[in-house]
Amino acid sequence: MGNRLAIIAAAAVLPLTAAASLAAATQAGADPTNPRVVVAGTVGDCDNDNPPTEVQFTVGKEAPSDDSPGVENDGVYKVIFKNIPKKGVKGQAVVTCEDDTYTQKVTITRPANKKPLTIKLAP
Repeated sequence: MGNRLAIIAAAAVLPLTAAASLAAATQAGADPTNPRVVVAGTVGDCDNDNPPTEVQFTVGKEAPSDDSPGVENDGVYKVIFKNIPKKGVKGQAVVTCEDDTYTQKVTITRPANKKPLTIKLAP
């Protein structure tokens, strides 16, 4: 009788343990089904030493831009993509300064964690 109770108790606990392990694994990484990706980073001045006034990405059909005061004053930007495929996508960033621009090729991927994807832009 004691062995039967131990087996029944173990059988009842195993599904709970598996469910807890699955929940922990899901929380540890990014949701691979979510195509929304935040991209943030630093942006360097143009070759003529003027600070940037806008950062624009062109990736697939999306072209988010940041022309906030943080771009010019602090050299930081943040854009949000809403439709990044699981495999990622290539594109380019265009940094606009007062009298100059520069471009940089980029690849936007879904990050492995829930933090923004960081890309440093420089001429």
